[in-house]
Amino acid sequence: MIVKMRGWALGALVVTLALLVVMPSGLLAMTADEVLQGVENRYIGKTSKSDSSMKLVAPDGNTRTRKLLIYRRKADNDNKDNFIHFLSPGDIKDTTYLVNEKNRQKEKWIYLSAFKNIRKIVATDYNVAFVASDFTYEDMDDIHAADYICSDLKEETLDGEAVWSIDCKKKDANTDYSHTVLKVSKDKMVILKALMFDKKDPTKQVKEMTATQLEKIQNIWTPKVVTMKDLRKKTSTILEVNKIEYDLPLPDDTFSQRNMKKG
Repeated sequence: MIVKMRGWALGALVVTLALLVVMPSGLLAMTADEVLQGVENRYIGKTSKSDSSMKLVAPDGNTRTRKLLIYRRKADNDNKDNFIHFLSPGDIKDTTYLVNEKNRQKEKWIYLSAFKNIRKIVATDYNVAFVASDFTYEDMDDIHAADYICSDLKEETLDGEAVWSIDCKKKDANTDYSHTVLKVSKDKMVILKALMFDKKDPTKQVKEMTATQLEKIQNIWTPKVVTMKDLRKKTSTILEVNKIEYDLPLPDDTFSQRNMKKG
């Protein structure tokens, strides 16, 4: 559960993938920090289950496709769980990824089916590619507005939709980016685009995330397609939601290490 995108990716998937909030009347009085807080506060259901695909696009255009299930549970902003289970192809089948967050303390594990072992993901793994995709573990994280300093609030239009543009810098050193510019739908509070800039050269954009094909499902705005482009490698990863259900009962065991070893 695609959804952080720092969680720019599963904020937008894991995810993940469904964003709605009711905005107050005094929109023009909002600050950049309040926009990001609005994104974090968006209603995305108490639980969700997504049948999704992940397409890895090489520089020459060749594509590999993976099938996966994404489960998510959110009690509140500080207590969340995500579980991803890859179904195919054979080289990644039954690989799983688990995130448990309690009182804002995250624990993350990945089970690599090829090696039959569970490995804990630590804070210094932020820039490691998630299952050889263009998303890093940092990109897969959900957003906590308090972790960022936001500025440069602008009103813009993106593909005909009114958006807030804000510049976000992470407060701690566990980031691969100097700053990230977010384009947030005013009406839906969905992150429609994220522009990530190099940690050593803040003027150089290195990645771009877009959320498209928004559809209202069970009264929740859901990006059906989230694309992450690596501008350095000229590759991209496309997460596409084929089917998603919100507010369904999910057993506690779904989000446990016992559930990680499949097959």
